[in-house]
Amino acid sequence: MFFNLREQYNIVIVQIIYRKFTPEIKKLVNRLRRIRAVEDIIFSKGERNMLIVDGLVAWKEGDGDPMEGFYDIRIIKSMLEINPEVSA
Repeated sequence: MFFNLREQYNIVIVQIIYRKFTPEIKKLVNRLRRIRAVEDIIFSKGERNMLIVDGLVAWKEGDGDPMEGFYDIRIIKSMLEINPEVSA
């Protein structure tokens, strides 16, 4: 019996834009790598620290916990996949 992970998990591509690669960014990368659904992490140098998940800005420097933004995007993406054919 084989499992297709692409069907079981919503595959996520993460982009980290960083001004300076700080220990906080390294800790964020380590936390993201532990998540099975994260397929790729792309690094870009920029003017501000940002986390982009599947093309949506999940976190900007000074906005609180970046993992909350990551999970918010995952929830939004999951809500879009729900079939709204439920009658009231």
